[in-house]
Amino acid sequence: MAGSRFCSSDHQRRHSARSARALRDLEDAYGAQAWTRELHVRKKAEGESRRAQPGQVITVLGLMAAGFLVLALLSLPGNGPAPAHSSRPVPDYTLRTQPKPEVGSSLSTRFGSGNPITLHENFVSGLAHWTGGSDASTSWTQAGDYVRPGRLRLWQPSTHLSNYELEFMGQIDHRAMSWAFRAPDLRNYYGAKLLIMRPGPLPNADLVRFVVLNGHETERVQLPLPLTLDRATDYRVHVSVKGTRFLTSVNGQLISSWNDARLGIGGVGFFSEPGEESAIRWVSVSERDSMLGRFLSYFSIVTFPVAVPVAD
Repeated sequence: MAGSRFCSSDHQRRHSARSARALRDLEDAYGAQAWTRELHVRKKAEGESRRAQPGQVITVLGLMAAGFLVLALLSLPGNGPAPAHSSRPVPDYTLRTQPKPEVGSSLSTRFGSGNPITLHENFVSGLAHWTGGSDASTSWTQAGDYVRPGRLRLWQPSTHLSNYELEFMGQIDHRAMSWAFRAPDLRNYYGAKLLIMRPGPLPNADLVRFVVLNGHETERVQLPLPLTLDRATDYRVHVSVKGTRFLTSVNGQLISSWNDARLGIGGVGFFSEPGEESAIRWVSVSERDSMLGRFLSYFSIVTFPVAVPVAD
């Protein structure tokens, strides 16, 4: 190639001659207008071809630079996908929280450092962090590694949370095991329970859920479960509380999906209704909110009056 297109000046001259002759033949056959149009098309195509080459080079170089940048970012410490875990870690059953903030405390005390909170409880230190009514302390008992709930008591460090993962291990001693979540106080909460309907090897249990507002229960729903529950057997219950949606799993099997928007903030608790007995071994709550999420949920609008919980 010479001059980027022709191997010699002679070839370039003959190419011009052929092109001119072809255009004259076109004019003889179709008139001067066709000749002019063809000449315009050829010049335009030639100009676009010349402009496309530098643009293509710039595009390729830009893509190469972006690729090198991505590789460089991935090579930095702390980047890239997290390593896969072969199994879910066993909770560290140690309570890690702060004392209950008093009324008028600063926002920094109320909302902490902004990092998500993880709480663990195995009741080794007793029930000092669990608040309830005047008779709740006498209706709860502790034996060995378990506590047996009576009247509703709330885990005080969790009552200011909004979105979280609740997980606990417990067993049904007689008839049912019950828990509460999104409970800002003793008179407002979502309640749920695993209820054994009859003994036997076939599916024999129901999930019961309801809402308590201002001390009055409403909308109790009872759903059959594809599970066989036995008494005096440990079950691992997981409740995902996010926005208006609540998911419940037992031993890793999803059993319920529930939506409700009336309670936007509140902690977890346990209780036993008359004729029911259960035992709780440990509890874990992992917050899903940042400090901003806690701030917004704390000042969210509540459409019903909230009663002040009765002190122990």
